[in-house]
Parts: sequence; C-alpha cells; structure tokens
Amino acid sequence: MSILFYKQRHRNPNFKDTAGANYAHIRYIATRPRVMKNEAGSHGLFGKLEPGTLTEFEDWKEVAKKVYANSKKGIVMYRSVVSFTEETAKELLLKDQKSWQRYVENHIMTIAEKNGIKREHLQWAASVHGEKSHPHVHIVFWDNTVCAKNPFTSPKIPDAIRKQMIKDTFSEKILAFAKQKDEAIKNMRQITNELVAEFENDLRCRNPGRYKMAGKVLEDELEMGISFDTKVLEQLADKLFALRDLIPEQGRIAYQLLPQDCKEMTDQLVEFLLSEVPEIRKCFDCYVDAKYKLSELYATDNKWLKSQKEKYGKEAKKILANRILSGVKTICRLEKEEKGAAYLAKHREYLASRIIMEAMDMLAQAASEQEEAFNRQQNIAGELSKEAKKELFIKNQDKGYEH
Repeated sequence: MSILFYKQRHRNPNFKDTAGANYAHIRYIATRPRVMKNEAGSHGLFGKLEPGTLTEFEDWKEVAKKVYANSKKGIVMYRSVVSFTEETAKELLLKDQKSWQRYVENHIMTIAEKNGIKREHLQWAASVHGEKSHPHVHIVFWDNTVCAKNPFTSPKIPDAIRKQMIKDTFSEKILAFAKQKDEAIKNMRQITNELVAEFENDLRCRNPGRYKMAGKVLEDELEMGISFDTKVLEQLADKLFALRDLIPEQGRIAYQLLPQDCKEMTDQLVEFLLSEVPEIRKCFDCYVDAKYKLSELYATDNKWLKSQKEKYGKEAKKILANRILSGVKTICRLEKEEKGAAYLAKHREYLASRIIMEAMDMLAQAASEQEEAFNRQQNIAGELSKEAKKELFIKNQDKGYEH
C-alpha cells in the first residue's frame, strides 16, 4: 500500500485566458484517453450542480460552458486530483467508475469545508482516469456565490485535506501502524496530524522514487487541458486534411506503408507541432531527457551518449507521427459515416486539439515510465564497472516505437 496523493490549484479569474483554460480543463478530464466513461456516454464527467443525487452528465460541454461563464463572473474554479497506486486502489475496491463516484461523494465535503465552502453553495464535476500506475480522479469544484478579486489558497489547505482524507481512508492502517510502534492509541479520534505525517514518511521512505514521480505526474495533470492558440489549431487542421487528401484510398494507414510524399508531409507535421506548440516541445524534451538520464547510468562515452540522445529524439518523433496518423484515421472513419462530413466541417479545430492533447499524453506517459525505470535501476548500476553498465544497458534498452 502507498500513500494518498492530493493536489489542488486554480487559475486567477482575473487573467485573460482563465475562462478558456478552465473550459479546456473540463474537456480534458472528461474526454482524455483512459477516462472511465459514463454508462450511456462518450465521456466520463459526473458530479453535482445542485444538492441531491449525483449526476452522470449527458454532455460535458454544458458543464464546461457553466465553468466558462463562472470564470467570467470571477468565481474561482478549483482544480484538484486524488490519486493512489494501482495496488492501493485495488485494496480500497476502487475498481470501476461507480466505486470512484462513491469515494468522491464520501470525501467531497472534506475538500469543500477545508476551502471554506458551505454544502448548499458547493458545485462540482469530476472524472476518473484509469491510469495503470496511478489511477486518479480529477475534481473541479467551486462556491457558486463567491466572486474573488485576489484569490489565494494557502498551501496549508491542500495539506490539511490530504491529511484528513488519509485519516478517513486509512484509519485501520494508521491504528495498526501506531500499535506496532507501541503507541497508546485506541480509536480514530486520536489519530493526530503528527501520526499521519509519521505514517506517510514511513511509506514514502520505502519507495521515494515512486512518490516523487507520482507528485510530478499529478502536477502535470492539473496543467493539462490548456487552451491552444487558435491560429495553430487552424493551421494544424489544414495540414491534417491536406495529408488526408494525399493518402491512398486503399490500404492500411501506417508510416512504413505510406508513399514518400505522405511520409514527408507527416514528418513536416511533426516538426510543426514541435515548433508551434510549446507544450509538445516540453513533453518531447522530457521524454528525451528521461531516456538520456537512464543511459547515463550505464556509460560515460560522450560520443555514444550523443548518438543515444539522437535516437531518443527519433523515438519521440515516431510517437508524434503515430498520433498524427491516428488523427488521419479518424478523419477517414468520419468521412464514411452518415453525419461524419458535417461533424468534420464544424469540429476541425477540436480534432486538432485532441491530437495535441493525446500526443502530449503519450509522451508524458512514456517519459514517466522511463523515470520509473531510472529509479529502479539506479541502485543496480552503482555496483557495476563501466563496460558492464554499458552491456547491461544495451541488453535491456527499449526497442523503440515502431510505426
């Protein structure tokens, strides 16, 4: 079992791009890959916009529009995320969307009260992301009566929320931990913040690398869903449809099977994303740096390391190319559907933004896996000779991402 992670932040409603960014964040948490979807929908957004029964929203856009309008009014949209390791989620029986919904309902008032929000004024929307290594739930919540001029959340608030949720979620584990330490504690009411901190510290020390990585991943998650430059989305959409026109009508859409002119245009699209979308470049660099850091464990030959870094850059570009071709496949599929052409005409920029978000997600996930590999192998490498390190690396390194 590992610790419960809780992160929280918000964008100042006075900033020019806040409303659009909050709208995009709702879209991201509701529709991103690996979201646990509602029973009768194409997204996973649920919550409460009024007291009463939890609702699985029919259309995420209606919630996003409400969030957009609230942001324009000056209401603070708080973004939060609760995460566990896969093992802990299983232990807590968080195996599907319904079980996560119950968990959020049981703990949402802890989050609200620590932020000074009364039950009757609380509104919230959430979505579960079934990541294998860190299943988590995003919760966007707000007080529908308060407009803040200069909103500020003390770091003590999310810290207090995390500790209270740990007390409520792991009370039996904490009591058992205290008993092992021969501390005189009889019931949950005697679980202090100091004991929670000691409990957390004990777990964290068992796997510091995983704790650090999980925190980083969740920070990135809170920033996802940002608004992309409209001009860039328009240009990307134009380029995608131009590539679609070049691709032969028959045959599988795979990079190695494409005609040369299609390959060249795909490569140009990759370079376009890297040059025009800073978020893509950041994820690209993180992936390359994570793999390079791993290779440094096993070799000190600068020439060889440089060749490896170039190789990792090519791997990352293959990931981007795959996402681009996935977008072209979507265009082809929609063209064959009865109402697909009309949808494409109205949602060109949305399709482009989805490709960007999915590309970022793929790169971020791959970088995270490399960071975990680095943490696992760091101790092993410390005891080996230079040649043995290099041999071990060559033996175990990835084969890369094939088209």
